[in-house]
Amino acid sequence: MLPRVLGGVVVLVVATAVRADIPACTVQVDDPEVVFPVEQMEHPALCRVASVVNDYTTHRTVPAIQTPIQKPVYDFLLDHPVLTAVLARNLALGGYRIARIGPDTFHGDDGQGAEGVFTLLYRDTMRRVYHVQGSHRGRLFPLLTGEAIVMLHDHARTGAEGQASVETRMTVYSRIENPVLAMLVKVLQPILRRVVSDKLTNAFLVVHRLGEVIAGDPELVTRLVEATPELDPAEVAALKGMLSHRAPAR
Repeated sequence: MLPRVLGGVVVLVVATAVRADIPACTVQVDDPEVVFPVEQMEHPALCRVASVVNDYTTHRTVPAIQTPIQKPVYDFLLDHPVLTAVLARNLALGGYRIARIGPDTFHGDDGQGAEGVFTLLYRDTMRRVYHVQGSHRGRLFPLLTGEAIVMLHDHARTGAEGQASVETRMTVYSRIENPVLAMLVKVLQPILRRVVSDKLTNAFLVVHRLGEVIAGDPELVTRLVEATPELDPAEVAALKGMLSHRAPAR
């Protein structure tokens, strides 16, 4: 199941069974560095995670990145993907389009052949776990479908000069639906493995790139949200309030 970016997030389609030797909905991770919050997650969410992680096609943990904004702003951008996608598009950071289709579920596309649905399965103060389901049409393969699990682990940091930032580590598991394509990806690793994980992570990295713009010119972003009528007025007011009270750079 190959992925593709969503309007601010990534996409793939449905996969099903896990290995027969593993109890249903029990998440089996073969990387000791990866720890899912299984004890805090609800059973349906665990089943979605297990269906991908227990029988994944690709797996990658992205090196930690630093986003130079305060954590409340970073969390707000993740919590409001429709607004984030509009800002990213207007700032030429990507062609993402996202629409809410449920309380924690969104549909989107990246304007480059990828579309699908992503759902926030779990969230606490430092971790978020997403399920991504969708498809991608590209040059290498006419159509790739599948699903993915993306876990973000982030925490606030303060630099030597008091500058606030957020450090984020991203873990991605993908499962390609077509078994022939899945085998091809495994055989041609790391080339295709990197293609798959990059498509998934790039959507989330839009928040990082938008954070860099905010850090460099918060007034620009404030003017932009004020001049964008399709944004929710309550979300605009909340973001403007956070940007006006951001800690000054030193």
